[in-house]
Amino acid sequence: MMNFPVGEKKESFNSRDFDIETYIYFLIEDKFTGVVRIETDEKRGEILIIDGNLFCAFLDEKVGNGAIEEIIKIRGDIDVYFLEKERAEHAFHWYRDVRENPLVSWKPTRKGNLRKEELEGIKIMNSLGIKKPSKIEIKKILENEGMEFLVKN
Repeated sequence: MMNFPVGEKKESFNSRDFDIETYIYFLIEDKFTGVVRIETDEKRGEILIIDGNLFCAFLDEKVGNGAIEEIIKIRGDIDVYFLEKERAEHAFHWYRDVRENPLVSWKPTRKGNLRKEELEGIKIMNSLGIKKPSKIEIKKILENEGMEFLVKN
């Protein structure tokens, strides 16, 4: 089993709350350098991203694109860590040259519009047991508050 070095924790969430592939898309868009780690009771995987480029990935004994394709399907806890560029480049060298693992060529697809702020809102609502209201419920609330003019037909 491999372990990429990690720095300060950026954030944590559960993949049931947010699509991993979309999250990776946003990390790439933000030119993130660090490690995405996912864990379940049975599996553990990591993705190394440098300046918004995916280079390395493993999931148990799988590496490269095969690992990424499995990681985005997993439901589990995700921790995201910053990593200094020099340490990330050293981990990349170790992964590619020393261990002779294949590089990642997989690219994510944006499936959603959630960002960190929206993810935090979802976490808070879930922790309080608040569900997202349906369109019908929103319409009833607006009508009860005398704001039916905001309702589109």
